[in-house]
Amino acid sequence: MANGNVLSAREVFGLKQRRVEALDMDGQADLFAEDGVLEIAFAPPGVPNRIQGREAIRAVTVGAVAGATSGTRRMVGHHSEVVHETADPEVIVAEFFAQTEDTVTGERFEARYIQVLRIRDGEIHSFRDYCTVEALTTLWGAPGENAIRSIRDEGLPSADG
Repeated sequence: MANGNVLSAREVFGLKQRRVEALDMDGQADLFAEDGVLEIAFAPPGVPNRIQGREAIRAVTVGAVAGATSGTRRMVGHHSEVVHETADPEVIVAEFFAQTEDTVTGERFEARYIQVLRIRDGEIHSFRDYCTVEALTTLWGAPGENAIRSIRDEGLPSADG
C-alpha cells in the first residue's frame, strides 16, 4: 500500500518487476489475488497455458526460476520499460526487455516481453505473459529450457501445494 491507499495498477506492476529482478517468486505470487490467473500465451505443447490460484502460481514460478537459475546466468534486470494505461483503469500493457549475464563469460543476453495485467484493489487478478520458450532459453540457456520441460513433464502442482 502507498500511504495507506491501495496501489495503482502501475505501482503493482513496478513492484512485480522489482520482485522478479530479485528472483523473489514468492513475493511476486503474493501480489496475486487468491484466485488470480497467470496465462502463458505462447506455452509450448504440453505446458499448461493457464495457471489459476495464488499458490499454484507460486509453486510453478518458484520451481521454474529455481531450475532456470541452476546454471551460470544471473538476472541483471529490466530495461526500456514502457507501461501503457488503457481505457480500463484496471488493465495495463507493459513492454520491456529482461537481461541476464553469464557469470563465467560476462556475456549478456536479453529478451523482449509484453505483458497484459488486470489489477484490482492492489492485487493481480489476471496476468497474461507473451513470452516465448525461445526468449526464456535466450535468457537462461539450457537450464531455462529444462525448467520449462519439467513443468511439462511433472505437470502443475495441486491446489493443496
